[in-house]
Amino acid sequence: MELPDVLKVSPLKRPLNQSTNTDILQPTTFSQTSCKFVLPNTGILDSNSQLHLSQIVVNSDNPAVDSNAYYPNTLGAAACIQRCYLTIGGKEICDTQDCNHFLNWKRHHYSNEYKKGVAMPHTAGNDVYVGSAGRVDNANFTQVQKNARGFLPPYGTIGKETSEYGIVLNSNIQFARQNNDAITNTDKEKRLIPYEASRTPGMLIPLSALIPALVGVQLPLGMIEQEVAIVIEWAASTWGHRFMYNGTDKSGAIVDKTLLTSTIVENDVFLVLDTLYYPGLMEDIKEQIYSRGGYSLSFDSVITQQNYLQYKENEGATQKDFQIPLAGKKVKRVIVQKSTEQENIVETLTAGYYNSLALRKGEEYQFRIDSKNVYSLPISNTSLQRCEANAVEGIPLVLNSHLYSFRNTADDDGDIAAGDETITTRLCNSHTMANDCGSQHYIGLKVENAFGQGHLMGIQPVIYSEKSILTQYDAGTGTTPNRESDRVVRFFVVHQKIMNINSGIVETID
Repeated sequence: MELPDVLKVSPLKRPLNQSTNTDILQPTTFSQTSCKFVLPNTGILDSNSQLHLSQIVVNSDNPAVDSNAYYPNTLGAAACIQRCYLTIGGKEICDTQDCNHFLNWKRHHYSNEYKKGVAMPHTAGNDVYVGSAGRVDNANFTQVQKNARGFLPPYGTIGKETSEYGIVLNSNIQFARQNNDAITNTDKEKRLIPYEASRTPGMLIPLSALIPALVGVQLPLGMIEQEVAIVIEWAASTWGHRFMYNGTDKSGAIVDKTLLTSTIVENDVFLVLDTLYYPGLMEDIKEQIYSRGGYSLSFDSVITQQNYLQYKENEGATQKDFQIPLAGKKVKRVIVQKSTEQENIVETLTAGYYNSLALRKGEEYQFRIDSKNVYSLPISNTSLQRCEANAVEGIPLVLNSHLYSFRNTADDDGDIAAGDETITTRLCNSHTMANDCGSQHYIGLKVENAFGQGHLMGIQPVIYSEKSILTQYDAGTGTTPNRESDRVVRFFVVHQKIMNINSGIVETID
């Protein structure tokens, strides 16, 4: 039986009588590690329902002063959520582990207009990528001019919002003034995280972002007799996870990031639940579910796998192979994130732990599916790697190329020295923007066909192979020739599943 239009996220073909209820649903259980929502078995769940949350950040050394902490730039408030899963009748239907890292990848596909108009006001973050730093003549430009390159044609600051422009007729008026010493950028005051719950900003995250099963599907809660629940597990309460630290607090004192702790505000955690009703169709839908075999809803689910990768400077070029067991899964997309968790690197980034750090010399990689290479030769060209990543979601990455890879600006050997990156060195929330260069180097593979159908995997695991070399300019621990750099390699595998709703009971099939 074809799914009716009212259970799809798409315009209706004809006008229908409709009513909508918006309810505030409090969690049935709550702690600083997790919370659980039990959804009412009534109506049709609008997948654009929102999770509302907030947090406070307290400096144990100075608890009565705002620390100027902020939500990670490329992710925002979703950084608070480590895992989110949907259960029906106590059975796990859709589980998104490392949810915050996966949403960091997804957010890179939002347009700048959507980021500035919707994403940033709702979920914070500071990742509108505009303008160009342009080329700089090192011999003729002063350091101040280099820092202020965003004020030169073609106007804009790589990695952050452009400044507002205006014509100043009176030299005593300071608005819209364009000075070479205006080299800092900060999150808006109302989006910084204070120490008091009464002043902290509330953030909204769509359920469809947290639960892939709700993308394109409106769940008929009123036709399900089992308990429908959403469980959320919070990320670590320390810096770099739920929040990023600023160099100085509100009083101007230097902040010790290790003394900062986040607390989720319990009273601010709730669902803004939209429930749809169609009086003329509800009986037909109910009859189909209870008397005529029910409905089968196709949805995407995400398998997450973590591995560990280490490069050492004295090893030379080395190849690393990873196995991803996916037998019997209908795979649509594979995303690879190589996130560094080395404190000396993470503390300099505006996005905290939500990075996929490139190597200065880049890498070459290959996928092997059903014992066959996907590419005739391993891909080493950065532009081709970016092209493959653009194809995964069907929407190009809205990401500055300098943030994707060091290889865009390096010399022939890729040995661009630290401090010579071509992103402006202006500050964002006290962090040097140039440090973000190469920090979002995601690798992706689109497996689905032109009709959106996934590839049925055989018993052989998917093999991901990567070959690269660590240079003296790659940040890491130790000293030459024993320098090493670690990565947590996450594989996010999107695959197809079927949810069958029959006689009020839900079953899932891979």
